[in-house]
Amino acid sequence: MNAVLNPPRIFPDERHYQAWKNLKLAGYDPKHSNAPVNIANPFNLRRDETAQVLDRIRRRNFALYRLDPERFNTPQAVKALCRHMGLETSVDSPEAGEDNVSILEDREESSGHPSRYIPYTSRTLNWHTDGYYYPEGRKIRSFVLHCARPAHSGGENSMIDHDMLYLEMRDRDPDLADTLCLSDVLTIPQNRENGRILRDAFQGPVFSTDHDSRLYMRYTRRKRHIAWKNHPQVNEALELLDSLLDNPLPWKSTVRLAAGEGILCNNIVHRRCAYTDVSGGKAGRLFYRIRFLERAGTGGS
Repeated sequence: MNAVLNPPRIFPDERHYQAWKNLKLAGYDPKHSNAPVNIANPFNLRRDETAQVLDRIRRRNFALYRLDPERFNTPQAVKALCRHMGLETSVDSPEAGEDNVSILEDREESSGHPSRYIPYTSRTLNWHTDGYYYPEGRKIRSFVLHCARPAHSGGENSMIDHDMLYLEMRDRDPDLADTLCLSDVLTIPQNRENGRILRDAFQGPVFSTDHDSRLYMRYTRRKRHIAWKNHPQVNEALELLDSLLDNPLPWKSTVRLAAGEGILCNNIVHRRCAYTDVSGGKAGRLFYRIRFLERAGTGGS
């Protein structure tokens, strides 16, 4: 017989939750523009450009932007844009390069040396939040994903504001939403490579809040790199979450970024479709990704 779970509740004050919910829903009112923000110079943003990006992030936890691909299609330009949004502390990640910039491309196609990490392949990248495997002290609160070159075909990115996922779950079944707030609901196993420990195992919740009461989500749909608490209530909560991710929701967006375009977000849930590049030595899909400890627009960690 399974023990009864007694998970914590985010926003235990119902009035507080309703106020937060109304604020989130208002941010998705069709009167707001969510079109990509055109940035003339990422090294010297105008006030109106900064305001437009921050408005989108504060409402939906992400913004689309567009730089001139002939002038500003570099990691340095992307980092400059991020600094204007309060993002200073970048975080290293497996196979990241200089200044913690990850060059995302199909390694097998570009160099003949395949990577064991899916972002560096052309395969489908399932629903996840970035850096879900980092422990509490190194939470990835934001990231930027910039398209230097699109794929010949495919490679679309889908995303959904994690605040809205929690809202949808809580409105459907508060107890199941609470279940994913358990401090031991997920376990990230130890990461070893060539006998060396790259990361210790740790446990954590899917949904939690930072010191400023902002919602944080840690999640991956991949089966190999996560273990879930063995309990029927956890299974039921995951089934509800999966159904929300798999079915149409007004909060879900899918984009195919062109050269110079990017996504700046507070680590929302996202996925990538598989893609195909033209063979024969032609340059393939190339993206820059940078992760940060701060939230975009707040400087908070």
